[in-house]
Amino acid sequence: MDLIDVVGDELHSALRAAAEAGPTAVDDRSGATYVLHHDDIERLARDRRLAGIGLTLFDLAEVPDGALRRWFGGLMFTTEGEPHDRLRKLVSRAFTPRAVEALREHAASLAGEALAPVREDGGGDLAAALALVPMHVMCRLLGVPAADVAVFGCWADALSPVFGYLTADELEAAGEAIEDLLAYVDDLTARRRDEPGDDLVTALLAAEADGGRLTHDEVLAMVANLLVGGHDTTASQLACSALTLGRHPEETDRLRHKPDLVASAAVETMRYEPSIPAVPRTVVEPVEVDGRELPAGTLVLLATAAANREPGVWDDPDRFAIDRFADPGAPRLLSFGSGPHYCLGAALARLTVEESVRCLVALGPFEVARDPSTLPWRTVLGRAPERVPVHLV
Repeated sequence: MDLIDVVGDELHSALRAAAEAGPTAVDDRSGATYVLHHDDIERLARDRRLAGIGLTLFDLAEVPDGALRRWFGGLMFTTEGEPHDRLRKLVSRAFTPRAVEALREHAASLAGEALAPVREDGGGDLAAALALVPMHVMCRLLGVPAADVAVFGCWADALSPVFGYLTADELEAAGEAIEDLLAYVDDLTARRRDEPGDDLVTALLAAEADGGRLTHDEVLAMVANLLVGGHDTTASQLACSALTLGRHPEETDRLRHKPDLVASAAVETMRYEPSIPAVPRTVVEPVEVDGRELPAGTLVLLATAAANREPGVWDDPDRFAIDRFADPGAPRLLSFGSGPHYCLGAALARLTVEESVRCLVALGPFEVARDPSTLPWRTVLGRAPERVPVHLV
């Protein structure tokens, strides 16, 4: 089984077929084990016998020691136990729900401005229009000047592939990008020490837990982590969400008349067409899945995209329904993971998608300008259609 390169509509049918054949499958390219059933995924995401993937992918790509390897090896994504818990506690003191919610008006304004040309022209490419919205939102949170957003986007694009299988060219580009990004953030933190602001960098410098603080290098790494981890995943999700709305004009029109369902609809687009189809883990102690033992060292991919459409868990799982998550009894979306490695930026991603969906609906009725099943897809960190061409009707 090889799902690495399956990104479009075929992904869902491939995952469904694999899940019907059994609770697990082995990836032909990497030897990783896919876990395909909702209950197993939810359980294993919280199981301490599974850890983050550490430097496994870097070892497979033979990434040498250097700035890129040191940065990646110190992220919350790759650390475990006390080092991970310490970082998460300190960052959580700064990256608060209140700080995220304060960005809602800004996110809405950014999405509206990004889509204005589409409204004026009577159509356009929604993926391209929304591509930099997540980076603008994150840079506003961090206190990065708007004029620098474009270069941050370039650095993030070059670094996003490090969370997957790196080619030689991608490795070279990522190495250059991390050095430039860390140098910029080093200068930014120096300025915030002298002139504190109302931003996340200032809050990270001040965050304290149990008498400890983030070191200088940890602040640099964390800012780079937030930029890279939140850029392509959310930008890709915006393209997926836009395509989903365009493919379901009746539900989108219903949402236009029921704006109170925007939050539910935004989450439903993430369930129906997620940018991140699987969460990587490494087995550190033997663990059993439906009678099969996975030995220590096994690379595991928790296939959340399969869980998001599993029959018996979801009512009519292949139907896009804007009110699905308005029901308090709806199953929990697993796309952001669970347990110790639950995505720290989940609230910011949800907010950005929610406000972008609100602005997409405000465009008025629109249709995908070509057969959606023929659109090309790409994968960087997240999967997404390369273009979402639409015309307003």
